Amino acid sequence: MAESLLTRVFKVCVCFTLILLCLERSGTDAANILMIGNFGKGSHFLSLVPVGRSLLKQGHNVTFLISEEYSFRAKDAKYSEIFKFEIFRNDPDYSVKAFFQKLEELGFSESGSLLQFYKLFSTFSQAIVKTCDSVLEDEAMMKRFETLDAIVADIAWPCSLAIKGYLRSHSRDDPRLILTAPTTVNNAPFDTLGSPYNPAYQPFTMTGFTSSMSFIQRVINTLSLFSMRVFVSLMGSEFQSVLDKHNLSSHMGGSDPMASWRNMTDLFLISCDFAMEFPFPLTPNIIPVGGLTAGPAKDLSKDLNDFMESSGEHGVVVFTLGSYFASYTSVRPDVLKTFLDALARIPQKVIIQLKDTPSIPLPPNVKAMPWLPQNDLLGHPKTRLFMYHGGNNGFHEALYHGVPVIVIPFFGDHVDIMVRVTSRGMGLGIDRAHLSVDYVYRQMNEVLTNQTYRDRAKQLSAIFKDRPMAPADRAAFWINHVIKHGGDYMRSPVNDFSFVQYHLLDVFSFLLGIVCLTMYLSYKFLRLFIRCCVYVLNSLIKVKQD
Repeated sequence: MAESLLTRVFKVCVCFTLILLCLERSGTDAANILMIGNFGKGSHFLSLVPVGRSLLKQGHNVTFLISEEYSFRAKDAKYSEIFKFEIFRNDPDYSVKAFFQKLEELGFSESGSLLQFYKLFSTFSQAIVKTCDSVLEDEAMMKRFETLDAIVADIAWPCSLAIKGYLRSHSRDDPRLILTAPTTVNNAPFDTLGSPYNPAYQPFTMTGFTSSMSFIQRVINTLSLFSMRVFVSLMGSEFQSVLDKHNLSSHMGGSDPMASWRNMTDLFLISCDFAMEFPFPLTPNIIPVGGLTAGPAKDLSKDLNDFMESSGEHGVVVFTLGSYFASYTSVRPDVLKTFLDALARIPQKVIIQLKDTPSIPLPPNVKAMPWLPQNDLLGHPKTRLFMYHGGNNGFHEALYHGVPVIVIPFFGDHVDIMVRVTSRGMGLGIDRAHLSVDYVYRQMNEVLTNQTYRDRAKQLSAIFKDRPMAPADRAAFWINHVIKHGGDYMRSPVNDFSFVQYHLLDVFSFLLGIVCLTMYLSYKFLRLFIRCCVYVLNSLIKVKQD
């Protein structure tokens, strides 16, 4: 009888709890949200996954748009069981994977120059045009998009603008547009959205400068801003062909690419945190959410955990060059040998990411894997050092877990990450131009044996984690906010000003005119006063003489 009564009480409690949950869920209008992570490639996709999970918890419906070349994402149980997927077909004459392969080869090229880098990205503009054209031509998929309430898209692929313009022209719905960037702070969107950017103390992307710049660095920093403006305009000009083909130009919120970005964007999520970022001001529509992929470590597999525990007091070094450069075993086997020879000298055990089986034997202390549970490895108490290429996600994961870092920058924002790591005392960098076994070993040995780096990493980690919300939850909160209220009220009025108005040239001219007029009138008054004094003095002298 007692059991029966307890069972009934338990059932009543469960029912009451379910009713409360339903009531709570009913207070949230489920929105249809499309997430676009740069074709589904690497960190651009992975950084959006935690945001998508947080949005699901709020009761929203989340769909990822990916290229058929990365359709394996839709077959991966950890994604397919919680997200929906839309897969677009590529232009048969163009391969996105081929572009990223060229990007990897350029990263390892000893003769790689800035000119080659920009030439490569001119081919990327072709990818933008061709892939976006493929999306817009899929009428059935675009029809399904008419129910969208919001688009959360990586800024690297501006097709989100075209999708929103298409929906404006074919339906009454006008979804909110939230842009993201998984890289370090990119100043070009700030400039576009009207957030203040001062090249005197805000280092531009890919310069490798700190907030304290010399005169020459400030000159380079200023010129970098103007060169990026030109680059964005050129990219926008090529993208214009897609808009013209689908008759979308009149629905893009402006006559030029900059105006489209400015008028169609409700929110911009930047992957940075001021625990490590150089301070600078932001407008309300730009939200820092650095550390989207960082979080408490999950349990490792038994085999991997046994390897970690077997390292003893020396611990483990985690070494990876990320999803973009992990194929260097075939591209640059000489580089791999240099690293392996240096790793063989340290007493720590090493877990290294290698996509391909190397042709040279691995040292006894090295374990190679095609994929690493990076965040979980960094959160293991045996991890002593994280040596990697300088990706932003890995940077925040190491920061979260308080692990010292050695950065081996290739290009892009990698050098910016290295500067932040070294300037904050969290680790060191390795210059690939001077790569040698002794050099790599010295850098590793310095970080592994000098407790200062580990202490500093722990201190910065404490600052980073002392936040009221996790980055993914913060991003989801603001996405939900603009879905309900829009982002117009947060937009900066700066873009409504002319160059003269923004820089107060008219005000300064007016004030300068007043100052000049005052000085002129004072001069005239003083001159008249002197003349009067002279006249009176002369009159007195003449009277006295008479």
